[in-house]
Amino acid sequence: MTISDFVAENIDSSKPELPFPTSTKTVAKGGLITDYGQFEENVYFIQSGVMIVSLAYKEEDRILEFYFEGSFCASYSSLISNSPSDVRITAYTDVQLEVAKYADIQKAYETSLLANQLGRYATEQLLLDRVRREKELLTLTAQERYQSLLAKKPELVQQIAIKDLSKYLGVRPESLSRIRRN
Repeated sequence: MTISDFVAENIDSSKPELPFPTSTKTVAKGGLITDYGQFEENVYFIQSGVMIVSLAYKEEDRILEFYFEGSFCASYSSLISNSPSDVRITAYTDVQLEVAKYADIQKAYETSLLANQLGRYATEQLLLDRVRREKELLTLTAQERYQSLLAKKPELVQQIAIKDLSKYLGVRPESLSRIRRN
């Protein structure tokens, strides 16, 4: 899936030409995409593979999110505020990315309705995902969060190692193993 395919599926079924240039990039499993302290300049669209966004906390990486094929990903706080990234983005599996420079997207916003629609749609989806995750962390038990994850993203459970899945859920690996047995 490309950004153009995404647009055709979610915004404009005629699959119009994108109002900003993109390039493709392949990153091997474990490869760094954005590091802590780096200024983010790009928005990534995952054509295939899985990416992981983590946050350093007390000498430990906490997993904020996994992103899959058909998703946009970036260090959004760095992009929007033009500040150093407080997250690290890595390739969890081999990934194929479509890359757009944020400056080119910003320029396209000035003249393109399609760019604005795409930006709004992607931002709204990101916000909905953040709100959902925040509500789950605040209101559900670890077992309920795991069950919710199974129902919504079964591919996550199949592709992600237990130690990483437990970080994402905010539990220890032993606790996740118990939850899975039950």
